[in-house]
Amino acid sequence: MQAVSRSQFVPSISVGYILGLLLVLILALGMGSCKSKKGVVETPAAELTAEKLIREVSLNEFTAPHIDARARMDVSMDGQSYSFRAHIRSIQDSAIWVRATILGFEVGRVMITPDTFHLIDRVNREYVKLPMDVVAHRYGIDIGFRHLQQLLLGSPSFEDVVIRDLRLENPRSFISGFYENMQVLYEIDSRQRVQRFNLMDGNGRMLESINNDYQPIAQSGYFAFDRKISGTDGIQNFSLNCEFLELNIDEVPSLPFDVPGRFDRVE
Repeated sequence: MQAVSRSQFVPSISVGYILGLLLVLILALGMGSCKSKKGVVETPAAELTAEKLIREVSLNEFTAPHIDARARMDVSMDGQSYSFRAHIRSIQDSAIWVRATILGFEVGRVMITPDTFHLIDRVNREYVKLPMDVVAHRYGIDIGFRHLQQLLLGSPSFEDVVIRDLRLENPRSFISGFYENMQVLYEIDSRQRVQRFNLMDGNGRMLESINNDYQPIAQSGYFAFDRKISGTDGIQNFSLNCEFLELNIDEVPSLPFDVPGRFDRVE
């Protein structure tokens, strides 16, 4: 019987593509995914109502200090689409670790710490190791590890948001305002959970995140098992559909990340 190599099953996903995908997600958080218990409100009448609603939302946010999860992901960006499985691990304030597989074969592994971005491309036998500040400077975006971790966990984001309006449309509520020079909109469901987050600026950048299938997680708040993120950086469109299949918060996960000696480093 003729042997079948892995390359016959797995498409040649370049480091540039995977890095671009991660940077798109980081761009999303850099455009305003910060977490807080409090927002800044312009009018006294709106302040009491909006702050009360934000406090209620914060009571439902996911608070586990670490996760070990598996998910199914569909990604579309720059005219290319991929479907893969992801093994996602995160330790609060320490590291984010993602292992991507297609048809059971590992095609890439990423680890992000507060100061370094690491990536292994097993298909092309390459790896990337860059300081986070270099990534930020190279791509002209404001990034932060804490913000990325909050995006991964689906925590609500209200820090530094100037709230201009609170609209109640039973059973949903809408909070709108500004974050620096960007317009923000939160759609909150009847159970005080952020169902939709929309952000746009005057340069054509837009992000929308829709969270569904919230489930209670053992005294750690609610976790959205279905995430849909879409948007544009003003040049290209992207979308990410993420369906979490398993979630474990009981044990602190290990984060194995060894670069094979034969792999080439690329910048």
